[in-house]
Amino acid sequence: MKSYLDITLLPNADISLYFLWEKVYQQLHLALVERQQSNKTVKIGVAFPEYKREKFQLGSKLRLFAPSNVDLEKLNINNWLSRLSDYVHITSIREVPDKKIEGYAYFKRVQLKSNNARLARRKAKREEISLDEAQNFYQQYKEGYSRAPFIHIKSIGSNKRFRLLIEKVKVDTAGGKAIFSTYGLSSTSVVPLF
Repeated sequence: MKSYLDITLLPNADISLYFLWEKVYQQLHLALVERQQSNKTVKIGVAFPEYKREKFQLGSKLRLFAPSNVDLEKLNINNWLSRLSDYVHITSIREVPDKKIEGYAYFKRVQLKSNNARLARRKAKREEISLDEAQNFYQQYKEGYSRAPFIHIKSIGSNKRFRLLIEKVKVDTAGGKAIFSTYGLSSTSVVPLF
C-alpha cells in the first residue's frame, strides 16, 4: 500500500459519532461496490487509527489505503461524501510515510452465528424439517458473541440493518496482494499502521 487519505468524522450536539459512522460507511461501501473487480474485490483497504477493542470504539478517523494515487482518485470519495461535507474532513491523497510505520494489521469482518432461534428457522426452511427438530438441533450450541466494535449498515438487497463487526489483527510483516471486500476489509491483506 503506497497511498492513503484520512477521513475524520466531526460529530456535534445534533449528530452523534455512531450516526456519522453509519452514513459515511454506507457511502464508502457504495463507492467500493462501483469500483469492484469481476471477482467482487477491490484494491482499497481501510484502517481505523483510533481503534480500541477494549472500549468497543472505532474512534473518529477512517484511513483509506490503495496501491497507488490513481486508485484513490478513481474512488472519488469526496463526491460520495459531499452530502456529509459539514460532518467530515477529508485529507488530500498522500504517500504512506515508510519511516513512521509502526507495524501492520488487517481489519476483518466478524460474522457470528449468534441467534439460535433464527438459525433454527433457517434450518427448518432449508431442510424442510419441523421447527421443533431444528430447535432441538441448536439446543446444544452456545450462542456466540463478539466484543468487536461495529457499524450499523443497511443492506441494499434486503433493506435490513445489521451490525458490521470489525476486528483488528496485528501481524509482523506486510505482503501479499491488495484484495479487500467492498467494505474495505480483509482477513488476509494488511495495511500499515502509523
